[in-house]
Amino acid sequence: MLSVTFVRHGETVGNVARIIQSHTHGELTERGISMAEHLGRHLSEEKFTRVFSSDLKRCHDTTLHILKQSKDADVQEDCIVLDQILREMFCGDLEHQPQSEMFKLFNQTGLHFPHVQIPGGESFQDVKARTEKFFNMLCNLVDAKEGREENVLVVTHGAWLMCFLHCLVDLKKNEAIDLIDFEEKFCSMPAHNTATTKMTINKQADNGRRKVVVKQVHATDHLPEDLK
Repeated sequence: MLSVTFVRHGETVGNVARIIQSHTHGELTERGISMAEHLGRHLSEEKFTRVFSSDLKRCHDTTLHILKQSKDADVQEDCIVLDQILREMFCGDLEHQPQSEMFKLFNQTGLHFPHVQIPGGESFQDVKARTEKFFNMLCNLVDAKEGREENVLVVTHGAWLMCFLHCLVDLKKNEAIDLIDFEEKFCSMPAHNTATTKMTINKQADNGRRKVVVKQVHATDHLPEDLK
């Protein structure tokens, strides 16, 4: 079995300014650093066997601040695997633009993020395919291990997480997984900065399906009220 904790990065300067920053590296604000440190203390007893992060700076920095609070001496900076597959949905022509431009697109199309197709950007299906590729990698880890349980930390982005949850629903509908303790309404819930989503992934059963048990979605119980 594999346990995985997905985390959205801490608050950035672009978040505060309401600027679209999909593939921009992004600097954490002081609040963003504090959010990551609070989460790190909350997770300090966890022994992570693997750590993955989007290669964008805001995620990498969030990961470092989390791990600095760890009581596990084996978890160091060089343990982090930086992966472009965990990058945010690319917003194309709207990159570096005010978020109000995105709302204009919503009004024009009648669609909302991440389903709206942004000119020059990735489609919802593009990002969902990336999330499925990452999920399959986690499944391969589960199936390859005999007797060893994995505990994985993944630091990524808000729209990526929404697409990932949609991916899980599709896999359930295609009878590839049994998705336990999950409601489809979770797919449309935005993730607060450093919110955590936890689940366990089991080995593939004889019938070809695997059980995925969702423990929490976008939880912020590690944050004090002034950071929520």
